[in-house]
Amino acid sequence: MLPDLQLTPVQHTKDTLPTVLGQGNWLQLERISYKDNQHIERTWERCIRKTSTSSQDAVDIHAIIMTPEPELLLVVQYRPAVDQYCVEFPSGLIDPGEDPVDAAARELREETGYNVEKNTIHIHKSPVCYEPGLTNSCCHVAQVTIQQHQSPPQKQALEDDEWSMQVLQLPLKTLLDDLKELEQKHHLLIDSRVHAYASGLMMAQKYL
Repeated sequence: MLPDLQLTPVQHTKDTLPTVLGQGNWLQLERISYKDNQHIERTWERCIRKTSTSSQDAVDIHAIIMTPEPELLLVVQYRPAVDQYCVEFPSGLIDPGEDPVDAAARELREETGYNVEKNTIHIHKSPVCYEPGLTNSCCHVAQVTIQQHQSPPQKQALEDDEWSMQVLQLPLKTLLDDLKELEQKHHLLIDSRVHAYASGLMMAQKYL
């Protein structure tokens, strides 16, 4: 049985609108205010995307390649914010007015070269948060199974700032071990979502 959570409503008033602390071309830093369960006003700083029309502004793609031993489709790219190459899920921003399924199909094709039918993509209706202690940005999670013989990869169609992106396919069975080996061999950072996915597979194999 699921626990019965006691979630206290958080109060926002007109005088607790965000205060802009700074901004660049794409990001904006804000201070937000709210009142806790004791009616004490508290503040927090967050980063938002200036170009977003919704906090649900991106899509992460969990794509399984149906090889004899199924593989997870990942990408490796340089991330200036951490000054390292990172292993991540294929992902990208949802264009204004774009359906998340369309965005998932587009990003998968552009970043990995795999072209899949939209009716094979399953989108989780509820968005998930990226880093709720830092930003309001959330994403949709798309799941797709790719039959390799039916959809051979084409050439990537990368944007200028994706110059470093490479495609990576790792067996699900040894995913966590392979990630650790790649991390050490190439001094990579593993995205926390990819690590959680791999850890979940390992824990399921061990305990379920």
